[in-house]
Amino acid sequence: MQTSPRRTALVLAGFATVVALAGCSSADDSGGSGGAKTSTAGLAASERDATGAADAEAPAAVPAGDDAEGSATAPQPAVISTGTVSLEAEDVGHARLQVRKVVDAHQGTVGEQETTTGEKGALTTARLVLRVPSDRFDEVVTALEEVATPTGTTTNGEDVSAEVVDVDARIRAQRKSVGRIETLLARAETIEQIVAIEAQLASRQADLDALESRQRWLSDQTSLSTITVYIERPTTRHTPEDDTADGFLGGLEKGWDAFVDGLGAVLVVVGFLVPWLVLVAMLGIPAWLVLRRRPRGRTGAA
Repeated sequence: MQTSPRRTALVLAGFATVVALAGCSSADDSGGSGGAKTSTAGLAASERDATGAADAEAPAAVPAGDDAEGSATAPQPAVISTGTVSLEAEDVGHARLQVRKVVDAHQGTVGEQETTTGEKGALTTARLVLRVPSDRFDEVVTALEEVATPTGTTTNGEDVSAEVVDVDARIRAQRKSVGRIETLLARAETIEQIVAIEAQLASRQADLDALESRQRWLSDQTSLSTITVYIERPTTRHTPEDDTADGFLGGLEKGWDAFVDGLGAVLVVVGFLVPWLVLVAMLGIPAWLVLRRRPRGRTGAA
């Protein structure tokens, strides 16, 4: 008896159906460990799918013009410039005003300011911390030296171009990593998967925030330079020629100085002896009076 092809196909289909039903029943009878393995495998597969999707979409997320521009032109040098300018002026208040005018003329700002006053209320010292554009750093230093008498100027430049490029690259990589984790979180199906993915997302987001904070600090320091200005009144300087004189005037001056010094020493000794003299007088005068009256009493009695 010959079997038709149609009947053979029906038999094979029925056999496949029976095998599939047996497999489903065995999966339902398995414990929680089997489900955990299935979810873990699904999570790994989702991560691979998300990684592939993110990598496939990465070129579309980053504009092609930026890559072309970055490859065509070399990165600009990033330098952190700082300086210190010390000035002397008879009128500290006027010099401080001139410093502020220089800052305004070069589109800068005064970040900090500290002043001290003398006995009559006049300014004796001033300290100003200036933030000026980095491309005008040398011009501002030269202009500040013309405000008053300069007593000292120091400048320093730190090249951070390599660090800027490194931070930018790490931020781009970290943003892609965060995007992949967010894709996995959207595909999570169980509580265990959600908790594990959220922990990874929080850790990578914290790293990204730290990198972006460092990037903002580098941008601020390289775009604006810091200059600290110290202003003080000139100190009186004595020269040996002023202290020495010849002839009669020189001798008179020396004699007067010796007299003043000797008088001061005598006054010191007198000031030291006065309390003792008062104490001796308080004890000695009554004793002297008593001793003076005794002989008279004996003579009268005789």
